Amino acid sequence: MSTETQKEVSRALLEREAGFSTEDRAAWSHHMQETQPVRYRPEYNMWDVFRYKDVQHVLSDYATFSAENSQSKNFPGALGRFDPPHHRQLRSLVSKAFTPRSIEELAPRLIQISDELLERAKAKGKMDAVPDFTDPLPTRVIAEMLGLPHSDYERLRSWSYQHVDLALGTSSHDYTEFLQYFSDQLNERKHAPRNDLISRLLAAEENGTHLTREEILHMCLELVTAGHVTTTMLLTGALYRFCKQPDLYQTLRNDPSLIPGAIEEMLRHDFSFANQRRIARHDTVLAGFQIKAGQAVMAWTSAANFDETVFPHSEQFDIRRSPNPHLTFGYGVHVCLGAPLTRLESRIAIERIVTHFSDVRPDLERPLQFLRPLSSSNLRSFGISFEKVTDFERNEL
Repeated sequence: MSTETQKEVSRALLEREAGFSTEDRAAWSHHMQETQPVRYRPEYNMWDVFRYKDVQHVLSDYATFSAENSQSKNFPGALGRFDPPHHRQLRSLVSKAFTPRSIEELAPRLIQISDELLERAKAKGKMDAVPDFTDPLPTRVIAEMLGLPHSDYERLRSWSYQHVDLALGTSSHDYTEFLQYFSDQLNERKHAPRNDLISRLLAAEENGTHLTREEILHMCLELVTAGHVTTTMLLTGALYRFCKQPDLYQTLRNDPSLIPGAIEEMLRHDFSFANQRRIARHDTVLAGFQIKAGQAVMAWTSAANFDETVFPHSEQFDIRRSPNPHLTFGYGVHVCLGAPLTRLESRIAIERIVTHFSDVRPDLERPLQFLRPLSSSNLRSFGISFEKVTDFERNEL
């Protein structure tokens, strides 16, 4: 069975068995963990893994459960396509251009971009959540990091959603235009390096080794996607929650130090559709089950995030949950490289919103239509109305 077909099977399984609401999926996760923690589906020659410790094991044991060949051969990527030692070498080189310090240095610019995008909402008292804020913020940030012009933002946005759709198996795309675009960017940086991420990727070296041109091109696509879609989904979900739970919004306004914890809980609780696929390198035993070489193993990180042995009362949304070792960004050597950027962007964006607005409400002219954001076609916006913070309230914050 092809990788694309197995992805379609996993998505259909989730929709059919688990339902669409987070509450239904939490209950389904509990049921599977208690009754079928590891399940074989012979018609697809694929194993499903639901418990936290087992999912963690699958994602960390790359010598047994390989990320190589877990994606379509036509799927352009770099870090997600390889296991160590090649993956370790790639990640080490990329990390030199994508350091925690370089991410933290983005904070002032993130504040500036967030405030610029919120100016219109301050003036009108409302905005369309996705196109006005949650989409352009991460698009602008990753574009500026890569040193790309403002006029190309829409193309970057389109490419990143195409990449997500391809990863999910919902469509196929020709990457000729993307690869040509970034190939031209690489040529420009070779002749005239700049202070941007593309130039740093070209310059990155370890033990005399550089990234190949193909690796940089594929890495640019992964960075565009990782630096955009996850943040858009997270911020859209956050605004949706604020509209539905005004008490949560007021809690974060009164104590912004709770925002990082709220973000982690949103990542755990609200990303209830994720899984990661691996291929067994050799015969092995997992939780007492015999897995044969070459069989696919679907690690349900979304189910693991509701494992009661790790997250007591996991169905409850608790911004003070600590610790919160969710697996939304993966685990082990393949943990998402863009996770620190997503966390920083989301924290600053929410901090700026609670600073500027004393209340967030749904815009009755544009009712809430937030659907599960599993593809670009399913990511829906909704209208939001704001009440600006008065000068007196600003002094109180």
